Amino acid sequence: MPTYIISEAKPRLGALVKQASAGKTIYLLNGKDMVALVPARPTHDLPSNLDVPKVNRRLATSERTSSAPWNRGDAARLAKQVLKTRRVA
Repeated sequence: MPTYIISEAKPRLGALVKQASAGKTIYLLNGKDMVALVPARPTHDLPSNLDVPKVNRRLATSERTSSAPWNRGDAARLAKQVLKTRRVA
């Protein structure tokens, strides 16, 4: 169980992230607080044929509306809308 104090981890952060991405759990300590550095995996699979230009157009359009700048969660809501309109079999 590799464990590092934050001050030890800072200069090695890039290497630690590579180790975590490879599947190794790295623990970081900050006083009494401990966190685990683990690989992030999406909880769902994105469709492989996602229409990226369409997503980009919708993002650009939304930037020109009165709701810009975006608030927390806006990008996720927009992505869900795009996925709904283009269901993948």
